[in-house]
Amino acid sequence: MDTATKERNTRRVDCTFRVLDAMEDIRDVWRDTAPLQDLDEAQRDKVLKKIGAARKALDLLEGLL
Repeated sequence: MDTATKERNTRRVDCTFRVLDAMEDIRDVWRDTAPLQDLDEAQRDKVLKKIGAARKALDLLEGLL
């Protein structure tokens, strides 16, 4: 496998794990706030930050297809 292909594939995997990590962090917030999931300001900011991180990683992943 050539170096460029190996690098692209590594970046794809890294992006995928970043998305999954962000989603797990969001799931933790949902669990911590169950059953009503009324978020305080800090929790809301955390979820929004994680959504942004996931979106960025998904955009990078899409560009690597």
